[in-house]
Amino acid sequence: AAYFADALASRLVGRPPPTRAEQFLAYTMFYQASPIYQLAHFTANQAILEAFESSGGGRRLHVVDFDVSYGFQWPSLMQSLSDAASTSSSSRDGDCAEPVSLRITGFGTSADELRQTEARLARFASGCPNLRFEFEGIVDGADDSERITVDDGETVVVNLVFPAAAARSSSVTSSTGEGACSALARIRSLDPSLVFLVEKGGGGGGNATSRGRRPSLLAPFAASLRYFSAVFDSLHERLPADSAERLAIERDHLGAEISDAVASLADYSSSSYGGDDEPSSSATAGCSWRQMMERAGFEGVQLSSRAVSQAQLLLKMKGGCGGGCADG
Repeated sequence: AAYFADALASRLVGRPPPTRAEQFLAYTMFYQASPIYQLAHFTANQAILEAFESSGGGRRLHVVDFDVSYGFQWPSLMQSLSDAASTSSSSRDGDCAEPVSLRITGFGTSADELRQTEARLARFASGCPNLRFEFEGIVDGADDSERITVDDGETVVVNLVFPAAAARSSSVTSSTGEGACSALARIRSLDPSLVFLVEKGGGGGGNATSRGRRPSLLAPFAASLRYFSAVFDSLHERLPADSAERLAIERDHLGAEISDAVASLADYSSSSYGGDDEPSSSATAGCSWRQMMERAGFEGVQLSSRAVSQAQLLLKMKGGCGGGCADG
């Protein structure tokens, strides 16, 4: 509640955000302490790996990540691809190892951050035998998603893990406007084998406008509050409330995310209500990502039993609450 109040106050008086170095350190500590990001990343990577393996025997995987951030998701996928290639080559006596190619097209907020992410991933990839790695960073912008190139023979997967983090970018906008539908149409034009979506905050947009009334922010605000309450709770098992590490995570990472969430609520209010006291005519107002993806022609698929078991094991290891927590 304190960080939500702080975020609301900062919209009135303005306060400097944490530095990039502070944000990176806090993100790293949170990634290690809480199971939330690891759960999303490892589950997504397992689904991506399975889609690649069932794509017809190709050796080239192209991941389009609309919020690559610091790239923490991808080392585990690199290791899995490398291990699979090494196992495959060792099972054929006398055959030379056939490397697997991984190309990541990653969207980010700044060229400098993308260069650092590329360097970080390239260093890890250099230690993975039988893996060829390529990275292309694209700074968020009006026409950036048009610059995605797909080569023949590639298995293409699209990663939309926490797309709300990129709510104010024009590559994938929040789930309350026409921009998201436009982005989904461009994603569909890539003919991906899989689009993996993980959404924060309850998985829905706000209340649609009707009869000229302004949209209520209560539902999306309450969903955001519930989400961040769960995130803060996830730290209790790992870090005491008064630890310096816990305070840095809350101030420099979660506090910054709450500030972005509050800004997104303001953007939702203005976009759903078309200005000049006229309600928006957007047919997507209040739609969930699931609804918009179905309208764009995508079909839902179930996670494999292996992916579910992996998620349950991770929660048991990191959450300190046993496998039953995975049902949530």
